[in-house]
Amino acid sequence: MNITIVTPWRNHRELERDYFAAVFACDAEHLIVDNQSDPPLPNALRASGGFAGACNAGLALVRTDAVLFLNNDIVPLARGWIEPIREALETGVLVGAELRADPHCAVDGVPMPYLDGWCVAGMTEDLLELGGWDETFDEPSYYGDNDLSLRARMAGMTLREARVPLHHIRNVTAGRADDPDVRAATLANHARFTARAREALEVV
Repeated sequence: MNITIVTPWRNHRELERDYFAAVFACDAEHLIVDNQSDPPLPNALRASGGFAGACNAGLALVRTDAVLFLNNDIVPLARGWIEPIREALETGVLVGAELRADPHCAVDGVPMPYLDGWCVAGMTEDLLELGGWDETFDEPSYYGDNDLSLRARMAGMTLREARVPLHHIRNVTAGRADDPDVRAATLANHARFTARAREALEVV
């Protein structure tokens, strides 16, 4: 199965060494989408619309069977780290490095499992049919991964975890959680996700 790695990127050039060590250590194509870096990144697709917009811009160009959305703040722990994802992928399944059901994603006491968005993959046709990532979420796009996972489950898809030998360096690219703008975006996105999840629960 052929996979294209799509990575939104904004600034943080210091992450390049580990990131490229990861993508060059696996059998996959890769596409970097420059989300308004200053200065612009060389040899990268330019896009706007934040994390979700960058993911969707990359998705639109993918010509392989599957696509892996991968953050740039990662460190490879082994060569061939992508193979557990490749083995787990199939039509009707989203695959990620972390399948979570923690309290922050529960809605009215109902768990809403989701694949953490730093490493999530699916068949290209499935992701296109889902409409990709929701670009109406505020930046940073917290709860965008919750939303994608919810829409996938509502479409009858399965969420599947694959143990991937990558280290994710958290809280590097999205800003500090106590930043007022980040907090405001998080609250707004939580409200948007909660409303959509309640509609889904009513349908069920």
